Amino acid sequence: MKLFKLILSLLLLLNLTGCGSKIELDKLTFIFGLYIDAGAEPGTVEVSISSPLPNRLHSSIQAGSGGGISHSVMSKTAASITEAVILIQKDLSRRLEISHIKVVVLGKEYARQGIDEALDWFKRQPEIPLGTYVMMAPGKAKEITRLSAIYEQLPDQMLMNFSEENLMYATTVRDCLLAESSNMGYAMNYLSFGQKSEVAEDGKPAYWAGIQGVALFQNAKLRSTLPIKESRALAWAGGNLAGHLALPEYIVKWDEEGAGEATAMFLSNKSSISAELTEEGPVFYVKLKGNASITNFKDSRGRNSIDLSRVIKEKLQEAVVKDVSGSLRDSQKAGVDVLQLGMRVEWNYPGEWKKLRERWEDYYAHEAQIKVTAAFKIQDFGSSK
Repeated sequence: MKLFKLILSLLLLLNLTGCGSKIELDKLTFIFGLYIDAGAEPGTVEVSISSPLPNRLHSSIQAGSGGGISHSVMSKTAASITEAVILIQKDLSRRLEISHIKVVVLGKEYARQGIDEALDWFKRQPEIPLGTYVMMAPGKAKEITRLSAIYEQLPDQMLMNFSEENLMYATTVRDCLLAESSNMGYAMNYLSFGQKSEVAEDGKPAYWAGIQGVALFQNAKLRSTLPIKESRALAWAGGNLAGHLALPEYIVKWDEEGAGEATAMFLSNKSSISAELTEEGPVFYVKLKGNASITNFKDSRGRNSIDLSRVIKEKLQEAVVKDVSGSLRDSQKAGVDVLQLGMRVEWNYPGEWKKLRERWEDYYAHEAQIKVTAAFKIQDFGSSK
């Protein structure tokens, strides 16, 4: 009995020991943003990291107040991403920690050449969160690090908010890897970037970033980009557009001479996608739903919005169906199955998928039939009674 108690005491004492491999926080450099560009020399890649400076991140300092840059940016060019990261590490006195990455920004030229290496690097780095957001810059990704963080302390936080608020797409590392493993297409936010007319408090130029559309990828390469209107329609079709900061808004008109006009803002929007096998092959149905509010209304003949509710709803449905159908045709022209319709054929009709799998990209681009329908409800008519 005494021996048992002794062994039990020793086992309990073992639980009190510290972690032999621990690293203190002040010995680490946390990477919040990763920016990947094509190198100046063929076959090279430029990697930039953005990391916060803890000694300048004080709650008493207002974001964008000019109290000192709250983050640092380091860049290295090498033959591979791994080598570039190692070169960055050599110039730092602290160990790089990649488990806190918030966003990955891809340069446009790098995306054109192919992001195979980046995707492979993500798979081989278990520390990288699969929920890290991925987006594409209009030029060099490194330029985005100059973004003036007005409301946030770090540029990476602003970029992360674009996806978290679902302003367009919220594409993550996981989404890219799953799409590539299934040979499907995918879309990610296409950023805009430029210099603001005003200057920051420290007298330096101020830079802004936003979303100008989406970038379409297939086989780890950039195939095409879509402008904001088509991008929003495509995001709606894929069930991605649900953010409360950039709700879809449509202006519809009726009568031949434009006697009436109404502005409808959607308070909610969603979609469903189904596939049906016919003698001509699979047919895909995209059904759009949503609740809208009439925020502006005028009619030269004195009719009110409630009397014209049926006309407004029909015109609204026609406008949205037209936009979504057009955006899907654009994705077909690019050969990017961004809705991943091929996976629905594989799940529901495996026999048919065996026939189409090898030529799915070409089939989607030239033969796939996609039918879009809409069923909306007008939740309120503004001040109309």
